[in-house]
Amino acid sequence: MHKFDLAIAYKWFYDKELTVLIENLFQRNGLTTFIVDLNNLYEVTSMLKEGTLFFKAVLDRGSDEDERFTEMAKILSTNGTLVINEYSKVEQSIDKAQMHKKLIELKMPVPETIILPAFDKEEKLSINKFDLEKLGNPFVIKPSYYTGGGEGVIVNATSIQQIENSRLINKDDRYLVQRKIFPKIINGKRAWFRLFWFFDEVFPAWWDDNTHIFHQISEEEYNIIELERMKDYTRKIAEATGMDYFSTEITIDVNDKMYIIDYVNDQCDFRRKSLHVDGVPDVLVYKFVEKMYYKVKSLQ
Repeated sequence: MHKFDLAIAYKWFYDKELTVLIENLFQRNGLTTFIVDLNNLYEVTSMLKEGTLFFKAVLDRGSDEDERFTEMAKILSTNGTLVINEYSKVEQSIDKAQMHKKLIELKMPVPETIILPAFDKEEKLSINKFDLEKLGNPFVIKPSYYTGGGEGVIVNATSIQQIENSRLINKDDRYLVQRKIFPKIINGKRAWFRLFWFFDEVFPAWWDDNTHIFHQISEEEYNIIELERMKDYTRKIAEATGMDYFSTEITIDVNDKMYIIDYVNDQCDFRRKSLHVDGVPDVLVYKFVEKMYYKVKSLQ
């Protein structure tokens, strides 16, 4: 049997950058890696099925995007391999309606929200103009499950018709209709943050929700932002989900109220800022790879 410490499965072109970083760090420090992509996927799946290939851990960034990775994922979830972001935990955590209810139970600050049933379950729209008036105008419409990178989200919705149209796009998905949060300005930046959870630690960064540009938080800014409170919310989300890594969005509005906006983003975009204008600060990408290295090393 051929054994490797970590397999990295991916399809997205830009994940190649992350893969190179992982391989460099792991191999330089004595751990073995194995790349799975569409060129060798079926061969790898057959070998795993036959028991001639085994991975101690896998970072699977392919099966969420391409169903051709699904069979491999099923084998890895049952053969003793550590799946970084276990599939069942991801499934429970990325459903926004489910997470919204869980965060409310945990007394976490989330925007006022109306959760609508899937069109397939209830065609008649159970919301009226008086409900919308309570949320304010404009408001936000989000698919509960079928979304990623903002896909399907309307951030400046103004009418019931837009809600009805959205529900017809994914008829088997619930929808969230939320109050739109307007962030205050701190040091010339919108008070919007993306916080990353990597295995056992929180790493915060500025993230502009309009431009999607990241900035590192300076030492001086740490003193004027309630970062410890944000980090505590992120830890609580990690405890509630059991996820190995994810990011969450938190903002402070013009009335100095804090809100968790995008609850769990499981497949973080790890393009680096040094290579992409809207990339993640390089130091955070390196931290993710480093933390994952120590996690995999602990399996030996």
